[in-house]
Amino acid sequence: MRISYKGTVALAIVVLEISLWSIFLQIGGSSIGILPELFYGFLIGSVVSVSLSLAKDRGKGLLSIVKDPSIFTIMLVAGLLNDIFTQLFLGIGTLGTNPAIGAIVFRSWIIFAALLTPLILKQKVSVKQFLATLVGFLGVYVILSNGSLFSFNTAQAPFIGILLMAAGCSTFSILIMNKYNVDTAGAVAIFNVASFIVASIMILITHTSLNVAFTPVTTLSILFLGTIAYGVGTMLYYYSTKILGPLITGNSIIIVPFLTIVLSFLIIGTQIKVYYILAALLAGIGVMLQRRYSLHPERIMKSSGLKKLQIFDVTGAFVNNSSKEIGSSIRGSNRAFAVKLNSMNFDEEYHSAIFSKRNCIAFTNTKPHRMTQTDEMDFINDIMGLKNGGTALIGIGNPKSLEDSFEEFVAVSLASKQPATQFYSRKYLL
Repeated sequence: MRISYKGTVALAIVVLEISLWSIFLQIGGSSIGILPELFYGFLIGSVVSVSLSLAKDRGKGLLSIVKDPSIFTIMLVAGLLNDIFTQLFLGIGTLGTNPAIGAIVFRSWIIFAALLTPLILKQKVSVKQFLATLVGFLGVYVILSNGSLFSFNTAQAPFIGILLMAAGCSTFSILIMNKYNVDTAGAVAIFNVASFIVASIMILITHTSLNVAFTPVTTLSILFLGTIAYGVGTMLYYYSTKILGPLITGNSIIIVPFLTIVLSFLIIGTQIKVYYILAALLAGIGVMLQRRYSLHPERIMKSSGLKKLQIFDVTGAFVNNSSKEIGSSIRGSNRAFAVKLNSMNFDEEYHSAIFSKRNCIAFTNTKPHRMTQTDEMDFINDIMGLKNGGTALIGIGNPKSLEDSFEEFVAVSLASKQPATQFYSRKYLL
């Protein structure tokens, strides 16, 4: 199956899971309290995610994260932001409003992601995409104003603010996970275990009782959150964002508020108000406009020599590559960049030295590295619009080293009217 199809299938499952997420949060939170619900949910999530990591590679991916102190710390931060804090804020905000409002306001993380992607991921976001965020925020305002353009819902305003805090925590976690390449199953296991520990500490500090009544509905809610949402769902979610990107993933889940409104009505009888639909439509239009004007993952280059060159971030193509050469080269904060060669030539014998001296790997889509897969090259061709032919130069390594390598390669290729291989061999090999 093509990589893009795998990401789409994972995303489809996530859409259904997220649509039910805030509903089950309210069911459990209203019956036993938010902290006990999170305690038991993350307990189950820890068991499920650790089991998935062991089943996937006997926990090797998990151990690789734990053995690297810097990456482990970053994963702890991302996990706590996404799990315990997002869930806590989302649970409190949903209890103070309802699942329909919670789903709509929480979707504003997509808008936050559009604003923060250039800063954190160094990927371009067009001016039209930024303007589209204003339309999306109108949906949040409609909820805040209780469906009126000029009144202000003071009773729900604090809870909507808490929901926006949940969206902010989720945004940072998603962007961190896209910036650093680690084993997804291992990372999710760390997320759940760390969140369970923090939830336990909160239980002790607040003297919250865990002796609660487990009705069938409450038990189902906790099992859903622990197994589906915190275990399988989180892993599929990050997998889809790594392949499709946070903005495209976010754009694709605009159906979630609509599904949540309908499912909330069917499951717990939440009243559907007209302005819920209006708010969801405005938020959806804003995100659809972002999709309409979205770019392929194009890197923002610091070097003046590369600013006119379109360099694509194709890291997602190698997210499942576990080979020693490719897999290890793309771990941590390393990336994979690609550029269309057009009139430039890449000679493997000579030009690879430009990248290898900076501990980077370089190859083309027409003559790929021996440890790459066919579906990885197909994915890169799709991203770069090379379905009908064309050659792309792909580099893997530290982002700064890759920029320097591409800059030197371009300079060497364009500095002489002679073929780039001849110029390079004369200037750098003699």
